[in-house]
Amino acid sequence: MASLGVDPGPADSPWRETADGWFRERITARTDLRCLVVGGAPGEPLLATGMAWVTYHLPSPRWTDGRRGYLDGIVTDETARGRGHGRRIVDGLVSWLNDSGIHYIQLHASADGAPVYTAAGFTQARYPAMDLITGTDPDAGTGTATATATATAS
Repeated sequence: MASLGVDPGPADSPWRETADGWFRERITARTDLRCLVVGGAPGEPLLATGMAWVTYHLPSPRWTDGRRGYLDGIVTDETARGRGHGRRIVDGLVSWLNDSGIHYIQLHASADGAPVYTAAGFTQARYPAMDLITGTDPDAGTGTATATATATAS
């Protein structure tokens, strides 16, 4: 996280318990998520990891079932970088999604990770990503932002 410009805080930070539950539920009770690791056997360091899951969107003429793949959490330990671990994780996750019939795969890349994804065939997205953070934004001090939307039905 530090390499992404986010301080993860101390080992007892509350978000870590929430993340633990999130991961446990997804890797034990869901079939639309795959997590791959390199290393990490008992007594061995975890060298690299990454996950992919299926996201569900409005069907379209090109993507008729609305499913897309999303790659996330692809991380290689600094001491293990440059050995192809990240690329093997990406290739394995893309293969799993393709075998599942999903051929539209998205991700958000850090500057450090971008070359790995480019080498795997990823390109700049057709539509730029945009974010809206409502509520307290820890990066913006103590202020809050609110968003409202109005829909009109015909």
